[in-house]
Amino acid sequence: MNRKQLFPVALMITALVSLPWTASAISGSTWTVDPSDGLDSTNHNVSSTNYILQGSLDSMAARTTSTNYIVDTGDAMRWYCGDGFIDPDESCDGDNNLGGATCVSQGFASGTLTCSSACAYVTSACVSGGGGGGGGGGGASVSSKPSAPAVNSSVPSDFVYTSSLLVSGTKGTDATSVKVNTSTTGVTYPTTTTWNVTVSLAYGLNTFNLIASNTSGDSPTTVFDVYRRLIGDITQDNTVNDYDLSRLVKLWSTTDRNGDFNEDLTVNDYDFSMLVARWGTSV
Repeated sequence: MNRKQLFPVALMITALVSLPWTASAISGSTWTVDPSDGLDSTNHNVSSTNYILQGSLDSMAARTTSTNYIVDTGDAMRWYCGDGFIDPDESCDGDNNLGGATCVSQGFASGTLTCSSACAYVTSACVSGGGGGGGGGGGASVSSKPSAPAVNSSVPSDFVYTSSLLVSGTKGTDATSVKVNTSTTGVTYPTTTTWNVTVSLAYGLNTFNLIASNTSGDSPTTVFDVYRRLIGDITQDNTVNDYDLSRLVKLWSTTDRNGDFNEDLTVNDYDFSMLVARWGTSV
């Protein structure tokens, strides 16, 4: 196409872009966009002889169907982590929507509570309470209870696809044991300042309360959350379906953990086969 041929095309595009949306309907041979009710109204329709798609600036619950597709809107639409709303099985949804929770409400003295990509609380920036201060004359005593145990940053705190997880962390030298949900069963101590335990995971959000202990008592609680997903359930809605397949396609050939079901550091046909094998499965 030469420069003379390009000019009318460019002119046509400019004219279409500059059309006021409130002036009249814009149509093609198979569709019509009718914004005649104005930009400030709540409803706009895109229609053809085969379908009508209604959009809304406000919440609505409706379903438009045909033999080839279903359009869900409002209350009928699936929830998912990342939509900005705290849905079932979510503790939070983004750092700006923590449901009113803080580090203090999670058992810490202070700090900044955040939300993981799996919509679970992240307490790594929370600060545990310390011992009391000294008074005049050197007569005041300092609590000898241990400080709260910490979880290593290398331990996934958002989601996993496995049925168990090795959780490891650190503790003070004055702590003689670490309790996981009030139990010391299975907890080992590679060194005087480290601990680890393999925990079993149920599908959904798993919460573990970690406490260090010695003869003087228990430390403040460290809360560790991790979400176990069904293999193939990238959207974390507890079902493997076309929503997950579309996400997997977008992650193809990347190292994104969301689509790396077999944990070989790449999203490929192995992960695709694992998703297909669980198609339609729910938990």
